[in-house]
Amino acid sequence: MSVNNTSKNIAYCGIKGAFAYIASTHLFPNDNLVSYPSFAKAYDSVENGECESAVLPIENSFAGDVNQVFDLMFHGKLHISRKHELRISQTLLGVKGSKISDIKTVVSHQQALDQCMEYIQKHGFSVQPASNTAVAANMVSEKNDKSIAAIASEESGKLYNLEVLETQINSNDQNTTRFLVFSKSEPPVPPQDSNTISIVMFTVKNIPGSLAKAVSAFGDSGYNMRSLKSHPVKNVPWQYYFYVEVEGSLMNERGTALLNSLEQVCIDVVSPGYYIDEQEA
Repeated sequence: MSVNNTSKNIAYCGIKGAFAYIASTHLFPNDNLVSYPSFAKAYDSVENGECESAVLPIENSFAGDVNQVFDLMFHGKLHISRKHELRISQTLLGVKGSKISDIKTVVSHQQALDQCMEYIQKHGFSVQPASNTAVAANMVSEKNDKSIAAIASEESGKLYNLEVLETQINSNDQNTTRFLVFSKSEPPVPPQDSNTISIVMFTVKNIPGSLAKAVSAFGDSGYNMRSLKSHPVKNVPWQYYFYVEVEGSLMNERGTALLNSLEQVCIDVVSPGYYIDEQEA
């Protein structure tokens, strides 16, 4: 059997069958995927050199932002280089021989529970959060209790010998999760004709008009802002950092001018990287 000596270690959060694992196989089909129990540990594995890159979710189209990953982006030192959008189809998985009428409790990651809340409430299930969808599937398999089901991917059902009780139970059939690839090395300057989306994060001074001036700097520098979000700064009550996506590269004179303008009105300015916004299947 041939061995690929050039394969890299790629970190993801969860275990085999998790949606992060599936996204990682799409992005890095020939590399060694390494499981970590939390987003922070997957991120740290790249910072400390254990892994080349980490694949982490930042947003679900139904349940919203993954706050822990936004915090890692703002406080960490890794660079963003790629994006992958994964269509999410949540599946109800039970032990062999179980039926939907047997189920009393469903176990899954909180975001998956949120995505399927209409279905859960319709059937009157109680919920039990787990650290990951695949972890939930493994837990149900080990308990071997017909009254407990997992909400996870069909792949998790195959891996952990569970029976598919119902497919596509999420409330929205367009349910999609966006993943970003985080690496230590700074990505190259993107091609001029690429559909580059750059990310900027900042906090503003607590003076009148500071946020308005920061937002105006993007338009004044010729950038179209596609997204503006706020997230609370940990351990600092009522202080927020802002996440912005703009069209175009920051790795040029125009980008330098924008960042210089932001530094005049902001406390912290972070530019963690960019991704190419390609159409994905």
